[in-house]
Parts: sequence; C-alpha cells; structure tokens
Amino acid sequence: MNIPPINLKAQFKGVKQDVMKGVREILDEQKLILGQYCLKLEEQVAAMTGIPHAVSCANGTDALILSLMALGIGHGDEVVTTPYTFFSTASSIALVGARPVFADIQESDMNIDPGAIEKAITPKTKAIIVVHLFGKICDMNRITAIAGKHGIPVVEDMAQALGARRGNVSAGNFGDIAATSFYPTKNLGGIGEGGMVLTKRDDLGEKVRKLRVHGMGGTPYIHEMIGFNSRLDEIKAMALTVKFPKLALWNKTRLETAGYYNMHLRDIAVTLPIIEDETSHIFHHYVLRTDKRDAFQAYLKDNGIMTGIYYPVPLHLQPCFSYLGYREGSFPGAEKAAKTSLAIPVFPELMKSEKNYIIKVIRSFFDSQVEENSITEEL
Repeated sequence: MNIPPINLKAQFKGVKQDVMKGVREILDEQKLILGQYCLKLEEQVAAMTGIPHAVSCANGTDALILSLMALGIGHGDEVVTTPYTFFSTASSIALVGARPVFADIQESDMNIDPGAIEKAITPKTKAIIVVHLFGKICDMNRITAIAGKHGIPVVEDMAQALGARRGNVSAGNFGDIAATSFYPTKNLGGIGEGGMVLTKRDDLGEKVRKLRVHGMGGTPYIHEMIGFNSRLDEIKAMALTVKFPKLALWNKTRLETAGYYNMHLRDIAVTLPIIEDETSHIFHHYVLRTDKRDAFQAYLKDNGIMTGIYYPVPLHLQPCFSYLGYREGSFPGAEKAAKTSLAIPVFPELMKSEKNYIIKVIRSFFDSQVEENSITEEL
C-alpha cells in the first residue's frame, strides 16, 4: 500500500461540486473580500463554540498576532508558552516585540505543564499562550486558576483543536481570547491559508475587527489604531462554509480511528496517546512515542506508510531564539518528545483496510525489535 499522512484529494471529492458552484457565484458577483461567506463562516464557528466574537483573518499566525495586539502585549512584556509546538506560537510573541518565556510540557499528553507555567511567571509576564496540542485540550482548570491568581490573560492556541471540548465547553472558551487556523491540513482545512480569532470579551472582539483592517473602525480611511491587513477572502471562506457541516463527523471519525489504533497496539512497546473521554481530544495528529523513532519511521516509509515528526526541534533550541539564553537540557520534557514522537495517518478518509495494514506493519516492526533484543541477550 501507499498511504499518505493526509489525503486532501479524497476529502475534496466530497465537496467539489458545492465548492466549484460557490467559486463561480463569487466570481460572477465580484464580492471578493469580507463578504457573505466570511460572515457565514464566522456565524458557523460562533454557533458551534458558543463564543460570540468569531473574527476571520488571513491565517493562523495572524490570529495569534491579532490576539496579542488586542491584549496590548508589546515591548518589555513577557509571554509564557510551551517550547513544544509549531513555530508561530512563539514567533507571534516576538513579532509584537515581547519576549517568549518557555515552560516545559507534561509527559502524559505533551501539553504545557501548569506547574511549570507558574514557575515561569515574573512581574513582566503579561499573558500565557496555551496550545491544545494535536487536538487535546490542556488542563485549563489549573491554568486559568494560575492566571487568575496573577491577573494574567490567557490566549488559547487552538489551531489544532477546533471542535474539541471538555463537557459542554468548547475550546476557545477557557481563556480571554483564542486563535485558530484553517491551513489545508487542519481538521477544518481550507483551500489556502485562513485563520480566526475568537473571544467572549466585547472589547477584544471590537479591537480585533479593527486591527485586521489597518485599525479602521466604522468610517473608511479613519484609522483609530495601527493595525495591518489580515482579511480572509471570500473564495477561501466559502470553501470552509461548505466543509464546516462535516467537521463534527470528521472529528468523530478521527477519534474512532485513534481508539481502533489504541485497541490493537496496546500490548506493544510504544507509548500511545491517552483517550480520556469522547470530546477533549479530536486527534489532529495521532502521535506515538518510541526511543526507536527514526528507525520506526524509516520502516514505515519502506512499507508505504508516510508519517510526520511534530516537532523535530523544540522552540528553545531554534537558532532564531538563541538570544533567549536557553540550552539543551533546559526543557527535558519537550526535548524527549522531539526525539521520540511520530504521527501516523489518522485522516477521516482512511479506509479500514489501510488502518489494518498500518497496524500490521507497526506490530511487525516492534516484533522484530523484540526478536533482535532476544538474540542480543543470548549472545
């Protein structure tokens, strides 16, 4: 078999007719920016999450930058976040002039450790960015309690967690403001870049709407603040509105696949993701952990299974952040995760035969490792 990490072509087949119809309509109307489809997308996400202010923007990185700008984060400020995440979580902090301060992760789920957050807080700390990594919601009860004690706002980076929830509370509701992404590979992926800011606070919602259009309010060419251009175009928004009704089923299918993997891989020497309930993890990635990661990945590739490493270099060891003064060993949890984690295919269009083949190949690899170790011990 030849199984990709995600199959966007298969997904597009199911929506192609409606998307192409929408493209023709938009091109005929020539309403290309912030039109009816942007508004519809914002309304769809607001209704699903229960968050009143859902503000579309150009991409997920801009959503983080807009969130920090709306909170007034800037030069001289510190923002605590995880070193084990995609680059833009920390780069957005630097781009508004603030200093990223990292806090290590929990080994159990690779999300940021609330205890490490508290230790990282200083008088200069002006915000905390949590990342619901791989679609798993962080321990927000502890994190919001810590933030409340120190009077610090919380930003939720939910780029991988749109649709995840704890009980009846959706991701994005726990903090002051949240950012998500519609990058094509996300659970709700677009036909290009796209992002959104979500907040329950009226003041922040109003600021973000102005900031995304150069700081303009209701009067054209009157700029109430310095913003930048981060508008979502109508064609991208339209495609997302077509896909949106399928998101809940896609997330459910991902969870079911994760459960299927866990059931059939639980007796081998690999660390599996924890499924603690049916809502708090939507499995943007299904990530295994093993000390033999590189050999494991090569074996899967040789057998036609494509995988991904998220993320091979933790942010505190990125060259551009050397000025922060961190070294190897500063965050052992993140460093271990970077060396041992491997994401296998979990996309909704994955067929049962493909899942069974993936399981068979994985078991074959670890069986061979057991045999190899037995021979070594005998020698």
